[in-house]
Amino acid sequence: MSYILLIEDSPDNATMVIRLLQSANFEVRHALRGLDGARMAREDHPSLILLDFNLPDIDGRTLALQLKKQLGGEAAPPIVALTARTGEREMRLAAHFGCTAFVGKPFVPEELLSLVKSLVQTPKSEPSDS
Repeated sequence: MSYILLIEDSPDNATMVIRLLQSANFEVRHALRGLDGARMAREDHPSLILLDFNLPDIDGRTLALQLKKQLGGEAAPPIVALTARTGEREMRLAAHFGCTAFVGKPFVPEELLSLVKSLVQTPKSEPSDS
């Protein structure tokens, strides 16, 4: 089963993103630390990775580059930088380090959801018992 991996060290930000994506029927798994997220990605192969750049154990840009290489280069799942590091320079760096897209914090929830839906096939809702 496909899922979205969220690598985010802020519990408040993580809760908001998880609720947003779950409300659209996406399965979300969360890692508070970058190296834990990298292990999860290697073991479980997510459909998409949402990656904070300001992590306590590894720089998110470095992690994005490592994940791209470890998960198959061009065949790797898309990585979206989800970070408070904003600006044109950060957007270019994110792309240079292998990110497919860039979302600056704070973000508009509907815009993040729209981006995720454009990168990952929307899951089918559960059949009803009617």
